[in-house]
Amino acid sequence: MESDQGAERARQRALVRRGYDAISLAYRGDDGTAAACSAEDVSRYAGWVAELAGLLRPGARVIDLGCGAGIPATRQLASHGLQVLGVDFSAVQLHRARRLVPAARFVQADMAALHLRPASADAVAAFYSLIHVPLEDQQALFPRIRGWLRPGGYLLAIVGAGQWTGTEPYLGAGMFWDHAATATYLRWLRAARLTPIWNRYIPEGTSGHTLVLAQASRRRANDIPPAA
Repeated sequence: MESDQGAERARQRALVRRGYDAISLAYRGDDGTAAACSAEDVSRYAGWVAELAGLLRPGARVIDLGCGAGIPATRQLASHGLQVLGVDFSAVQLHRARRLVPAARFVQADMAALHLRPASADAVAAFYSLIHVPLEDQQALFPRIRGWLRPGGYLLAIVGAGQWTGTEPYLGAGMFWDHAATATYLRWLRAARLTPIWNRYIPEGTSGHTLVLAQASRRRANDIPPAA
């Protein structure tokens, strides 16, 4: 049963990878504009990135999980003088990202299976990427993100605002989404020793997402007293 569930989650992630291979240009133009039918306001990325950059030292290392074609987020992170590693599993998206954001480094990988050196990053950003990962894989990813971060490092991520799962056509390709409620994400983050600092509802058309900033605990797991 567990292997069947793992295979289904792998199938869902593969659907997302194939989908973005097919819709890369339709989803995001080379100038960073969103699809005409999208409710996403890409101008908001600049403020989010600037807020994160303001918490980091010059030259800090940032991982952009699900970087896509690198615009606007990866490019804006790099423009703040940060060392950026973009991670995506879409070959088409990464081909564009390497051309559009030459200041960053990129690696093709499924974030659900990604391995990085412990304490090697000052921050992790994940804009509209975690929501394409099955919830079980999302929950398992947070402790690994904590492991990649140096103590006191930051995670800035767009997550679900309400529980919803769907597989639907998107810009002409099949696509998968999986959202938990904000309260569930906050609980998962705390369990992973990522302390939520704030969360904000980001409205988009008739729905929306949650933007959350969390900080890696400076204490080791065995230094934290058990819950009462």
